Amino acid sequence: MHRLALTLAALAAAACTDFATPNQLERATIIAVVAEPPVVQPGDATELTVVVADATGVIERPATWTLTETFPGVAPLGTLTGAGASATYRAPTTLPDRGPDIPPIDTAAVTVDTADGRLTAIKAVAVVPTTTANPRITALTVGGADATAAAVPVTRGQTVTVQVTTDPATGDDARFAWYSPVGDIQYYQSNPCDLVVADDAVTGPLIVVVRDGQGGVVWRQIELQVP
Repeated sequence: MHRLALTLAALAAAACTDFATPNQLERATIIAVVAEPPVVQPGDATELTVVVADATGVIERPATWTLTETFPGVAPLGTLTGAGASATYRAPTTLPDRGPDIPPIDTAAVTVDTADGRLTAIKAVAVVPTTTANPRITALTVGGADATAAAVPVTRGQTVTVQVTTDPATGDDARFAWYSPVGDIQYYQSNPCDLVVADDAVTGPLIVVVRDGQGGVVWRQIELQVP
């Protein structure tokens, strides 16, 4: 169990470059790389999916995937195949002995071509004998109104509080990222946080990404309707 805890801690540290920060989506942005399941058991596989968004919302773009060194001079453990938005990572059945200081983590790099240029992100995947799952979004509110399944009206100049709830509930290691071209989200890596609708705003997406700190990722997109 101690080894598992150390591996998941290393996974959380290694996975911190799989999202970008411009919360208003002025340019196409990789907002997440999701692994399903988030942790791979030896001999099993996980599906990796890159999520790209611009001011119109989540978009489909061509992508290429490669395995890169997680630790300098240490070869990857598994294999990675696929093209487009998704790829499959498969872990070896037997893990090589890489010593006590090198946890069983591989790193996938994904490159996406967009109208705004080429983007690259990485996703760390841990290979450990445990079963994990990505969190589920159970509630999403905008200004106190339920927004899990419908568009939400907002008005120019309005300040609305946005908040997300997941199952399991997020812990201290969780991270959040909110994105919307409809207005400014000053503390966009907080939950809850406030969205100030721009004076010249038009209808557009609101996207939230939640990372549980154990490799799990979930995201949701809704529409903010501006009259």
